[in-house]
Amino acid sequence: MTSVNAKSASQLASRNMPKPFQRTLPIPEVLRPSSTVVDPDGHKRHLYKIEQKAALANIVPGLSTPILGYNGTFPGPTIKVNQGERITLEMDNVLPLFHPQWGYRLDTSTHLHGSASLPQFDGYANDLTGLGYCKDYEYPNFQPARTLWYHDHAVHNTAQSVYSGLAAQYHLHDEVEGSILPQGRFDVPLTVSDAMFAANGSLGYNDNTHSGLWGDVILVNGAPWPVMKVQRRIYRFRILNASIARSYRFSLSTGDAMTIVATDGGLMPAAQQVTNWRHGGAERYEVLIDFSKYPVGKRVELRNLSNKNNVDYDFTNRVMAFDVTDEPVDTSGPGARVLPTLLAPSTAMSLKTSDSVKTRRMRVKRDLDVWTIGGMTWDEVVESGYRKVLANPDLDDVEIWEIENSSGGWFHPVHIHLVDFQVLSRNGQAPFAHERGPKDVVYVGEGETVRLLMKFEHHRGRYMIHCHNLPHEDHDMMAQFSVGIDTNDPDPNHPVEAVKPHLINQTAPAQGTEAPAPQTTEAAEVATPVTTTPATSPVASPPAPAPAAAPVGQKDVVTITSARHRLRKDMTFSGTSRYAGSTAATSATIVLYDVTPGRAAARLGTVKANSSGTGRWRSSPDLPSRSPLSRPNQAQAGQQQRASGPAERVF
Repeated sequence: MTSVNAKSASQLASRNMPKPFQRTLPIPEVLRPSSTVVDPDGHKRHLYKIEQKAALANIVPGLSTPILGYNGTFPGPTIKVNQGERITLEMDNVLPLFHPQWGYRLDTSTHLHGSASLPQFDGYANDLTGLGYCKDYEYPNFQPARTLWYHDHAVHNTAQSVYSGLAAQYHLHDEVEGSILPQGRFDVPLTVSDAMFAANGSLGYNDNTHSGLWGDVILVNGAPWPVMKVQRRIYRFRILNASIARSYRFSLSTGDAMTIVATDGGLMPAAQQVTNWRHGGAERYEVLIDFSKYPVGKRVELRNLSNKNNVDYDFTNRVMAFDVTDEPVDTSGPGARVLPTLLAPSTAMSLKTSDSVKTRRMRVKRDLDVWTIGGMTWDEVVESGYRKVLANPDLDDVEIWEIENSSGGWFHPVHIHLVDFQVLSRNGQAPFAHERGPKDVVYVGEGETVRLLMKFEHHRGRYMIHCHNLPHEDHDMMAQFSVGIDTNDPDPNHPVEAVKPHLINQTAPAQGTEAPAPQTTEAAEVATPVTTTPATSPVASPPAPAPAAAPVGQKDVVTITSARHRLRKDMTFSGTSRYAGSTAATSATIVLYDVTPGRAAARLGTVKANSSGTGRWRSSPDLPSRSPLSRPNQAQAGQQQRASGPAERVF
């Protein structure tokens, strides 16, 4: 099927609907380190701090739009570092406890996309930081120059959190790119996304039964169809597709060629001239546009030719505009006048197929309304105690992965964490010109099979692979692979256990030591021999040290830590007690709600569970084999609704 055309998706009045080319392109601020320290080995480390918080944005005329943002902005601040500079990023969660519109619990996990981070700093989906907590992410920045981005990666809620604004660029520089490509004000981040709006200016959300969301307003750096004034010289644009589902095919209104110099993993071996290119979710391309060929006063539009299986609207064929001015041309610095040809080699692009020790094949598909990758879902990974893997290469192994999308109805931008890879072929043909550089996301189009060549280097541990159509990822097209470990053995780099979040404004615990874990979205009430009175949420504020037992007049609350999947008869799951001495409790009542967005929460009933006294729980035999909660509703668990009494907890 080709793209679908419609007039609009937003419910805005005509006076509030933004029009193309009315706003100036905003440039996100550059975040500065709060301090610098010296590590024990004598190397400097820069310390950064970001608050994830709710804010209001001026996106549509006459109305304010509630967003979630890094430091309250969308996009968040850009981080710029040089190769070899170590940083620690303190990420504070001061968001509301629940999403103000869609009701899920706002625990977060921050992924620096494109970084070869240790597993415990990679933004693993279940490595969650709750309200009042922060996590200190360590990034060594040893890779070659590239455009990265950081975004939320919390399990089952990534799409809505990124769509709400938790996304920003991160630029890694080195001497090579610094000597040949434009820098400073001529090195411009363009974070492209799409959105739809409710009548009151808030973000609308319709993911079409987890197929994808296609908005009717194109945003660049958070502004609708903006305009940028340019000098008559070469500019470098770092184009990130931060849409949660839409793909683009970018082109210029003049039909002129643009020069692609870098892909996800940095500089290409040779620059590529293209008149348009297919750009999937999370992909980054660094593009040079030479405005010296245009006269003063010329407007050049960046347009979207679209791709199959998008939903397009009246103005989604436009992205932004460049107005050529008579400003004196600044020719200082590299890359102002001459387009480069030869660029830089890289490990990924230097690999040969003869280096490969194994070829793996996997399919991406929809199976019984669940998205799968390699026949696996993320729920299966969680149920296995994070032991189940899609692949288990050894450290420094080189492998070929073939990813097949036999569907004609969907495209899948597949992201492989940790590695840079080389696209060998697509359906047996050479890769497109624009993707002849190191990649970490590959567009697997309808009816396509791609072959990728990669080396599993730098770190041992567990890493994720998933579709970057984020509704697909959340439901449930994500799996993991291990590098150089047996997942049944103790793992010093365990992505959930190795480095815990800690209370904001408190010193982080040493790696591997215990710290208070954030509450997850599921909870159960433990039956205790006391009368019931309303209890406050156990995560509304950072918890005090746990009392030995439930105070008289209150029920205990057990957080279910492994039940992010459809409940089943005789299913074992883990729980942590609100009270230190309550693990001997023998039973719990779990209250089930339907918390489908857009509807009032509806109580579905209760089920019983029994405990062995060790914090392990098993659902009672009378639990029906099919839970009344569907997978979409499970994914929305945590909506703060109290339809049946304040003492109950949403499961």
